[in-house]
Amino acid sequence: MSAVWEELKTLIAERAYKQEGHFRTPSKIVGDYFDFFQISLKHQGIKLAGELVYDEIKDFNICALGGPGHAILSVLCRAAFLKEIGVFYIRDSMRKEGDIQNPKWLESRIMAGDRVALVGDVVSTGSQLIRALEEVIQFGAYIVKIIIIIDSLDGNGVENIMKFVTLNQMDNCPVKVIFTRDQILGAALGAAP
Repeated sequence: MSAVWEELKTLIAERAYKQEGHFRTPSKIVGDYFDFFQISLKHQGIKLAGELVYDEIKDFNICALGGPGHAILSVLCRAAFLKEIGVFYIRDSMRKEGDIQNPKWLESRIMAGDRVALVGDVVSTGSQLIRALEEVIQFGAYIVKIIIIIDSLDGNGVENIMKFVTLNQMDNCPVKVIFTRDQILGAALGAAP
């Protein structure tokens, strides 16, 4: 693995992994979790995560990079800046201000037919990323790659996303996981992954 991958893994283990807490995911309340804001709101985290995402998309012919929610937005911007493409994101709730005849879930300048990639920060059940996939497909863009920064290994999220990809005949859309929970916790405990 690259030095950037190792450095981000250590940063996530030290800053983002939370134990003995109570965190609400879309499907349940968990006691330990990854708080991706601890990465995406810090300069070094944005730089490292953005570079790893860029490495995953640099050879793809895409015009934009997007993802669900706000926690991933700064990382999307960093990777998109390096590739010189646009950014979009899927809102947590429908936009209430603006054109009342055209409410928006997707905040973007992409158009139907555009080739894009999607990035998720932490995946448990995969429900947020699947909803983002649904919105982008409904919008008419073509998804060429899905990148997951952290697979929490709690809720079959990657498996659920792969099922969605298969059911929607997105056979040429690879799904890449950058880190698993086990790899990160191996770093936190000082053990080899």
